[in-house]
Amino acid sequence: MTKQTLAALLLIPLTTGLLAGCGAGGAAGAQSDGTPKRGGTLVLGENGQEPPCLDPHGNASSDGPVSTVPVSDSLVWFDADGTIKPWLADSWEVSGDGLTYTFKLHQGVKFHDGAVWNAEALKTNFEHMKDPATKSPLAASYIAPYKDSEVVDDYTLKVSLSSPYTPFLDILAQGYLGMISPKQIKEAPQTICEHPIGSGPFVFERWTRGQSITYRRNPDYNWGPKSAKHTGPAYLDGLEIRFLTEDATRYNALASGEVHAIDFTPPQNVEDVKANPDLGFLSVVRPGHPMAFWLNTARPPFDDVKVRQALLAAVDRESIVKGISFGQYEVAQGFVTSSTPGYAAGLAGRIAYDPAKAAKLLDEAGWTAKDKDGIRTKDGKRLTAYFPIAANFPAQRMQIAVQTQAAARKIGIDIQLQTPPEQELTDRSLKGDYDMTSGLWATNTADVLWIQYSSKNITTDERRGQNVARLSDATVDDLLEQARRTENPAEQYNQAQARLLELAPAIPFYNDPRPVSYQKKVRDLAFTPAYPSPWFYDTWLDQ
Repeated sequence: MTKQTLAALLLIPLTTGLLAGCGAGGAAGAQSDGTPKRGGTLVLGENGQEPPCLDPHGNASSDGPVSTVPVSDSLVWFDADGTIKPWLADSWEVSGDGLTYTFKLHQGVKFHDGAVWNAEALKTNFEHMKDPATKSPLAASYIAPYKDSEVVDDYTLKVSLSSPYTPFLDILAQGYLGMISPKQIKEAPQTICEHPIGSGPFVFERWTRGQSITYRRNPDYNWGPKSAKHTGPAYLDGLEIRFLTEDATRYNALASGEVHAIDFTPPQNVEDVKANPDLGFLSVVRPGHPMAFWLNTARPPFDDVKVRQALLAAVDRESIVKGISFGQYEVAQGFVTSSTPGYAAGLAGRIAYDPAKAAKLLDEAGWTAKDKDGIRTKDGKRLTAYFPIAANFPAQRMQIAVQTQAAARKIGIDIQLQTPPEQELTDRSLKGDYDMTSGLWATNTADVLWIQYSSKNITTDERRGQNVARLSDATVDDLLEQARRTENPAEQYNQAQARLLELAPAIPFYNDPRPVSYQKKVRDLAFTPAYPSPWFYDTWLDQ
């Protein structure tokens, strides 16, 4: 799928019905006919992935953009035609060597605390993103090439990179890199997590941990992206995000009208939503890395590529994904999702379920003997892999883990699921003291491969990276570095994806969807194109 097609899909409002699967009542009840009305507070039921911090620069949770986009604007906008358009930056120039970006900034913008948006404000935000004290899991990847910046005049900033970085503007459009008040960053940075101050269409009001976050309309807002459907303040008086951890609770809250919309619609309820004439539905696949179980390639047993390939071949991913998602999820075909610009569609089908091949690979790796439990052994050691997981591990992933454990046991691999205390889990993650771990990484560029598999992103004492597979492969490194420096990196990304299929650093399970369901009184609720997350600026309530 091209970047243009991806962006066009993401910008389709939830109320159009084109992808909404509006059910028996058709699309009519979900159209944004008539003049938008001002007023009302929209209530969104979120899943249980409550952000630990509301500083967009220090937040990597799935709910991060939902919680911070209402408050903070981005420097640029990733448009429906796949191009980068102005927002807080009116224009920009990129030097021929790709090392310098000069931004001309939009004038007249104010943060919620009265601070002025200008070149110094942008510089302050870049420095905050980069600052180790921010503890940003994104800094090591998205902002790693940022070196420094120079204020040319009040509304012009020259940004210098340490190396060319083709996706720089793409990632600056994501809500994770939204702008925060420079006054807050300089005078009270410790307050950003609890009470972020941005320049966005909504002003942060209150965060009741474990329950909800509320916002009120910014009456002075008049600098939304040109791709928005209106100008001036948002239509809604307010916005409330409720954290409803249990799937059944979240769905029942929508069905009863307790909330206007729910994010991450439980897969078991999707068909019920589509059949309900009072509800609308839309789902898009999030670009980036699919939900996967990463294998620690830096220590036994998964330092042996044949053992990794064996486990990958032993797991019936299609049956597992179909079962846990009630047939709603796409099985991943590689190490980027099908909606990611740069996805190598020609490599689909290369991962095959083949237990006989898996057994043969383990024989070739020297794991030929078995103990009384049927677990393979070599030199007196059992073929064991440790998979530490959090106590609040999502139920779907736990089902996948248990079924993967069973499949591995059939070929003689003992996967031991562990639930250590939270601090121990964090410490082990940083030290690489695990054999398996799980997750995904959503982003609007195939540079996710560099984030997840470049040896530069292996966590060290000095730098926290996202290469949790701890893969170090010269070919992958070279291809991904070339891609970052090339204006049209399709070939490098294709080769990197092919190489990763050979190396098997992870078991990719499914392309993660963003399924949203809503009452049809909700109009013009849309996804942000840069990162498929609900966006409320144009939204209004027909009530």
